[in-house]
Order: sequence, then C-alpha cells, then structure tokens
Amino acid sequence: MKVVKFPLITITISFAIGIIAAYYLQWSFTTLLFSFLIILGVFGFQFWKSNKVLLQNVAFGITTYLLAFYLGMITFYVHSDVNSNIHYTKKSFEETNAVRGLVTATLKPNEKYNKYFISLSHFNDSIASGKLLLYVPKTNRKTLHTGDEIWLNAAIYPVPKAFNPYQFDYSKYLEKQNVFHQIYTKENQIKFIQTHKTISYYIENLRSNLSQSFEIHHFEPKTKAIIDALILGQRSELDPETISNYSNAGVIHILAISGLHISIIYFFIIFLLKPLKRVRFGAEIQLLLVLFILWLFALLTGLPASVTRAVTLFSFISIGNYFNQSKAIYNAIAISAFLILLVKPNAFFDIGFQLSYAAVLSIVLFQPFYKKFYFSENKIAVYFTDIILVSLAAQIGVLPLSLYYFNQLPLLFLMANLVIIPLSSLVLIAGIVILPFNFILPTLATFLGKILEFSIQLMNDYIHWIAQFKSGIITNISFSSGLTFSMYLVIITIIYWIYHTKVKNIKYVLASILLFQLSYISVKWNENQGSELIIFNEKSTLIGIKNQNNVVAFTDTPENHITTLNHYTRGTFSDSLGVFPLQNVISLKKNRILIVDSLGIYKTSIQPDIIVLTQNPKINLARLIKEMQPKEIVADKSNYKNNISTWNATCKKEKIPFHAIAEKGFYRLK
Repeated sequence: MKVVKFPLITITISFAIGIIAAYYLQWSFTTLLFSFLIILGVFGFQFWKSNKVLLQNVAFGITTYLLAFYLGMITFYVHSDVNSNIHYTKKSFEETNAVRGLVTATLKPNEKYNKYFISLSHFNDSIASGKLLLYVPKTNRKTLHTGDEIWLNAAIYPVPKAFNPYQFDYSKYLEKQNVFHQIYTKENQIKFIQTHKTISYYIENLRSNLSQSFEIHHFEPKTKAIIDALILGQRSELDPETISNYSNAGVIHILAISGLHISIIYFFIIFLLKPLKRVRFGAEIQLLLVLFILWLFALLTGLPASVTRAVTLFSFISIGNYFNQSKAIYNAIAISAFLILLVKPNAFFDIGFQLSYAAVLSIVLFQPFYKKFYFSENKIAVYFTDIILVSLAAQIGVLPLSLYYFNQLPLLFLMANLVIIPLSSLVLIAGIVILPFNFILPTLATFLGKILEFSIQLMNDYIHWIAQFKSGIITNISFSSGLTFSMYLVIITIIYWIYHTKVKNIKYVLASILLFQLSYISVKWNENQGSELIIFNEKSTLIGIKNQNNVVAFTDTPENHITTLNHYTRGTFSDSLGVFPLQNVISLKKNRILIVDSLGIYKTSIQPDIIVLTQNPKINLARLIKEMQPKEIVADKSNYKNNISTWNATCKKEKIPFHAIAEKGFYRLK
C-alpha cells in the first residue's frame, strides 16, 4: 500500500490551497487542530480499509487531498509570527519603544535610507519576537550588516497601505513576509551592541569579498551591477534605466538569478564532470558534487527565494536522473514546491514563486512536442530553435500572471531572448570562471575580464535597442484574478487537447474560451456599473469621477498624476480618461462637492454636501461649517499637518466627520 501512487503534483496543489485558505479564513489553532484530527482519523480508517487498491478507492483519494489541505492550513498558522504569544504586537505600544534585535537581511536602499529587516529579541524591556522594517539614514556613520545586534528607542508605525486605488500595496507584500510595522531612525540613533557571527554573517562577508575582487577590472558601474546581479544575486546597484530596459524588452528575469541561471550552471557542471562516469562510483561522486556546487552557489547568493526554488528543483532532478526515473521532472517539481512551502508557506504568495513554477510546468508540458519544429539536425540550429520554443512555452505559462501582476505584454521577447540567453549564459559562465582568477592570477583575470565586459555591454546595448520600440510592449492592460483563473483553464484545456488530439476533446477548449469571454464580460459589466468620486492621496490636488466606463479627472498639475490615473483607469476597466482643470464645484449624482483652495473663497448659492480643503486655505472652518452646513469635511494631502490638526479639532467640536487623506488614505464617495 503506497500513498505515493497518488499524483504528487495534485497533493502539492491541495497543500497550497490549504495555505491560501488559512491566509483568508484566519481560523483559530483550536479549530484547525480539531478539524485536522478528524480528517486524520478518517484518513487512517480509509487507509486501513483500502488495503492495496488505492487507485480504485475514491474516498481514500479525497481524504488524502483533504489531509494535505489541512496540513497546509496548519503549516501556515505555525509559520505566522503574529500567532506567537510573545509577538511584539501583543505588547503595549508607547509613544517611543525600546527595541532590541538582530539584523537579518539587507534590502535595496532608496534615495535617503538604507533598509533592513530586524528580528526582535526584546520590546520595551520584555522578551519578544517578530520582524520590523528598519530605515537608517545614509548619512549614518555606521552601515549595518547581517548579524549585527542593535538597540534603539523610536516610534513604531504601521507599514502604510496603498496610497491610491489599484496601486501596488507594499503593506500587503510585507505582511506576507510577517512584517507589519516599520521604524524610521535618525542619524546615529542606533546603538550597536555586538555582531553575531552566524552563517549569514560569514556568507555576507564572503559575498562582499567576491564582489570586491572584481574591482581590479575597473568596470563601469552598470557593468559591475550586472555582474553582481548575475553571479552573486545582488540587484541593489542596478540603475532604474537598466531595470526599465530589461523589463520593457520582456527579459527582466535575466537580472534575477532563477531557474534559467541555475540550469546553465547545472548543465555546465554536468559537462565538466562527465568524465567521472567512466570511473567506479563516478555517478555517485558526480551527484554529490553537483548537489554541493549548486547549494554552495545558493549560499553565496544569500539563499534568495528564486535561487532556493531553482536549486531545490534541480537537486531533485539530479537525484531522479541518478535513479533513472523517466518522470523525475514531474516529481521534482512537486516535491521541491512542497518542501519549500512546508518550510516557508508564505513563499506561495511570492510573485517569483508563482511565475517560476508556472514557467517550468509549461516548459515541461510542451517539451515532448519540440522535435516537431526542428527544421535541421545542426546543433546550432537546434539550440536556437530550442531557445524560441522554450521562450514561447515559458511565456504561455506565465502570461495570465504577467497580465494580472504587471498589466503589460512584451511582444519582442522572442527577439530579445534569441540574443540575450546565449549572451547571459556566456556572462554567467565567464564570470564564475574569472572569479577564482581574481585572487590567484589577476593578470589572466584582467584579460578574460575584457571579454566579460564586452559581452555585458553588448547585452545592455541590444536590450536598450529593443526597449526603444514603444510598440513592442502593450501596457496598462486591465486584468483581474477571475480572468487569470479562467485564462489558465484555457491553457490547461489546450495542453490536454494537444496530448489527446481527438475531435471530441476540442469541446473542452471551446468551453474554456467561452468561460474566459463570459468572465471578461462579467468583470467589465460589474466594474462599469455605477459611479464614484475619488479624492486621491497625492501631494497636489487630484479628484477623479468614474461614471460607468468613463473617468474624468480634475487637477491643475496633470503631468504629476499620469501614473496614478493610469492605475485607476486600468483597475476600473474604463474605456476613456479625460483630464480638466480643477473646478470649485463638482457633482456626483445628488452630492455636491465644494472645493476650497488657497484663495479661501467659498461663498456660493449651492448647498454643498462635502467640502474639500486643499492648498492650505486661510479660513475660519467653524464659520464655514455654520454657513454652509456640509455633511463632511475632507482635507487632501496638499495641506500642512498643523492645519489638518486644527481642522480636525474644529470638526470634532462641531460634531462633523473629518477625513484627512494624509492620515486615512484616499477618499471614496459612491
């Protein structure tokens, strides 16, 4: 009786669905444990009852998937830091809080601050756990590193939610990493206690030394940043222009070490170690060396999620190949995903996790049909044909997710990949080969570095050329989670039909396409119903009105709000956008909104329902309320904090609702 007769992929999917359910349902541990024990009991009974006919026993299959589902829920609960009894959120917060913790990760800095994750050990003199996002001014005399234990006394703030509708919500992104609050420190406010020489500490030092070893080449900053990204997994020095070019060309994945880079290293190692198969125990030695080198590389890059996923996957592929398992790739995909989610269930919500496994599954599923497209047996022709076919397969697999998360579709990705994949392979292998020579033979390293530099510059120039074609990328595409799900149904039914090319099976494809069309019509219809007014969370005044499928915006500085308005138009599935100068009175249905700007003029015969204060008007708010008798006062972000504070106090005294956008976020009226 073997449970593994059941498809590992479907068990992993059940486990992942359990993680999703736990995130949204937020059940108590008692409820989870009680439900899990019931399912475990039913599973045990069905296991005993089924004997050796597992595939014929439907009840056993259902209980197996339910068991995986509840295991996913419990795993998510256990790994949620906030469920710990000593989590800092369960302590009382003061105006300033004494915080002691360990720096666990260095993040990409912004213009003014270096950013870190810290793991707490004490909060206001009591033992505590949890993670915080720490901002340290770049002017601080000491730069923090992984392993540094620090103490500070500062105010703690919640990570702010999305400023405006349909924008990226950084707070939700951090929440899935168990980070809920942040600290902004002042210059030299942090007290350094000691450095804990953990594995992460030594890895960071080693990675820093390896990066510095390339200084002998005197590469340009852009070239050096590419080397750090491709070889050491450090993207913090990449400039915005480079990131934008690679993104617009549809090859941004090149700059983040992932399955592509690990596969290059994997096959390069296999090629170098091929002679070992001729000696006794050579296959075993080869397997151990492959696993050792892959995981050593993963450690050097700091074990980011993308590298961990790829190395785990190729580790299981290596093990499967050693045991000559013809379907090792499918088991490797399932087991690697299951183990990653078991150790870190929040990884499921990582966009990179979803994209990488969608791409790998798509490549593997389409791979049996590649040979039908080979027009030549020439190895070079086959290589470039494979690049095209693999790129197409990967793009099909990630298309729904790309549309949902990035709302864009690069059309020139094939043209880009044909050149970039060979070049990036050369850069990666050359960089790894040059790395030891930086220490032992600097002269040879400098000579080889010229080839590396030329390859990187050629790669950057080509991508810059591709990115210049504005028609080569479709942007601002409206897409929803429902459309993502229905599009994947279309892809799955097409793959099923390709494997079972019978005329009767085309009905599944047609049905899924019809479902996708109905989903789009439904989403479009729902979004275009009704009207709403939005006062955006912007530094200069921006007011938008959506009326069915049209958006009208009012602002005196339209050039400052292009991105915000594009997000809103896309998110509401609107067909048109009109921008007009700010007006004194705006209407939405029966509601009339009076805008009081810096001139402070509000005398009007119109009875306003809502008054919007903008650009710091010099008014007596109590008198305005008495004369105009509005139902609500809104102050946008263009006002000074002290004015907002004064108006808030006045509204409390007059018992009228007050909405400060700088504090509460954007204002919506339906």
